[in-house]
Amino acid sequence: MFMWAIVFFSCQNRAKEAKAIFLTRKEPVPNAEIHHFTARYTLKGDLALMLQSPLMKDYSQYDFAYQIFPQGIKITIFNQRNHNDRTVITADTAAGYKATQLFELLGHVKIHNTQNEELQTTHLFWDRLHNHIFTDEPVRFKRNEEYIQGTGFDSNMSFTDARVNNVSGVFQVKKNKK
Repeated sequence: MFMWAIVFFSCQNRAKEAKAIFLTRKEPVPNAEIHHFTARYTLKGDLALMLQSPLMKDYSQYDFAYQIFPQGIKITIFNQRNHNDRTVITADTAAGYKATQLFELLGHVKIHNTQNEELQTTHLFWDRLHNHIFTDEPVRFKRNEEYIQGTGFDSNMSFTDARVNNVSGVFQVKKNKK
């Protein structure tokens, strides 16, 4: 009986020490770390999305669950009608927030599609639920031979409804024949 008291007392102190260390950490502790991460998501049996990253840290144990990709990310979004038609997003770092279904992309963010359209910025949000991208940061958007620069961007993922704010750039202007 006396021995149990010592063991119990010893474990209790170690638990307090561990809790104190956990509470004084400056960084949150990940639930999991996955190296060479690749995730494939399907829609009705067809490949819809592929996420790739050298490192994914999962913080799903917190009230505001999230995942971070501190060493970069590559997201490939496949067109469900034509798998040769795809959009590729790359970024230096990224975070995915479970509750909002938002992805935050940072660093050298680049979106490129098979129509040879391209967006470059340093900070972008991707709303996975509504397939929508947006930023308030400076952007460079290339479509055909046009290079459009501005501050702020809002679009669907296929760039069919793309809007660049505070625009400057080189545009082709077609002259009407009279």
